[in-house]
Amino acid sequence: MTARKDLETWLHEKAGPAYDAMKADPARAVPPAQVRRTLADLNANDDSGRQADIAHAIELARRVDSGLESLSPFDPAEHLTTAEAVAAFLADAEATADPAYIEHAQILAARARVMHGIK
Repeated sequence: MTARKDLETWLHEKAGPAYDAMKADPARAVPPAQVRRTLADLNANDDSGRQADIAHAIELARRVDSGLESLSPFDPAEHLTTAEAVAAFLADAEATADPAYIEHAQILAARARVMHGIK
């Protein structure tokens, strides 16, 4: 469980700001080559058994970059289908103590409540 939590924390720290910056200014989007280099660096320095996942992510980045495959948009609100899931999501956001992330989580939670009719 802690390995997954560590991965989620790492993902939030590394990908969260880039995603927010890209939404604010699409011209600042991270190029696929930089993603591949970062993933390759992680693969080289990672001894915890995530190499297969990272290799898969690198291959996916190559396929997306070459136009063989496209990424579908991901909306976390679609997966927050119960009041318990929304509450757990908000609790995790509060635990980060990151005001921007908490605000983003509250917006997602509100959208999930409307989408799924959650009170």
